[in-house]
Amino acid sequence: MSKPGDDLEKIVEIIERSISPAAKIEQNVFLPILTSGEGHTAQCDIVIRNGNPPRETLTLVEVQDRNSKVDINTFRGWLGKIDDVGAQHLICVSRKKFPSSIKEKASQHGSKIFLVTLKELSPERIPLEFIRFIFQYRHLDIKVIKNIRPFVAPGQIEKLGLKPMAHNLDDKAWSLDGKNMISLLDICKGKINPEEKTSGANGYIEGSDNLSFNLTDSEELFFGHNGKLVRIGLECEFEWGFEHAEIPMSVASYEQDKHGALAWLFEVTHNSKSGLISVKLPVVKLDNGNYELLDSIVNSQFEYALDIIPANQQPHKSA
Repeated sequence: MSKPGDDLEKIVEIIERSISPAAKIEQNVFLPILTSGEGHTAQCDIVIRNGNPPRETLTLVEVQDRNSKVDINTFRGWLGKIDDVGAQHLICVSRKKFPSSIKEKASQHGSKIFLVTLKELSPERIPLEFIRFIFQYRHLDIKVIKNIRPFVAPGQIEKLGLKPMAHNLDDKAWSLDGKNMISLLDICKGKINPEEKTSGANGYIEGSDNLSFNLTDSEELFFGHNGKLVRIGLECEFEWGFEHAEIPMSVASYEQDKHGALAWLFEVTHNSKSGLISVKLPVVKLDNGNYELLDSIVNSQFEYALDIIPANQQPHKSA
């Protein structure tokens, strides 16, 4: 089971990998405690190994992903951990700025301790040339399919030995091209374009539609029966719901004390009708002045369709 902060730890791992591409970087590592005679270990959020034995250096990264400052006791625990496992450096990452007591303590260790803060940038602090992203979310749900009326050509029921259909609506028992199997739910989704019925504003709409396949139409429908595909006619009615959201992503700078921004993190969380969905995008600035998107971390418990688009571009549609 994932623990709170796992997403941010993954983002920090990705950013640190871009800063030290030659290093070996691992997340959620248990290192042996050097003074333990019973083989005890210490959990480390991220471990960075630079160089090779016998000249390998070990850096621990500890991440606090909550809306409270790192307290001095937590910081002392991190200091004890680097001594326990024999690490040479410690990087502390927090969403809140470090108190002066920790800054003073870190400065007493010279280049051994690095303090990194994720500082959320207000719109007026974002440079004009800086890239921006918009989160565009769409979710189409077929709520109910009713009055399903399948039919075949006269005499085909006895010839083929067809029986009443007894399968779930999400079973891939149908085909539109005679090759690929899909579900009746997918066929219904493909017959509507709810985005044409929205005003562009965020929200949720509902509607109903009909599905019809005749045996004489150019558009064919097949049903899987005894290992073969049988052309079939079908009529049914269905109700659907569609949610649309378009939200500018917030941005925070990944800033190290006395070194400024090393990277940026774009984030958005959307509490949709289907559940919570969150997206995180780490971005770095290259030597040529361009910005590079390193990766994307999407956390959701359901299927979705979304776009992450630069704010100065027109939104485009996804299937």
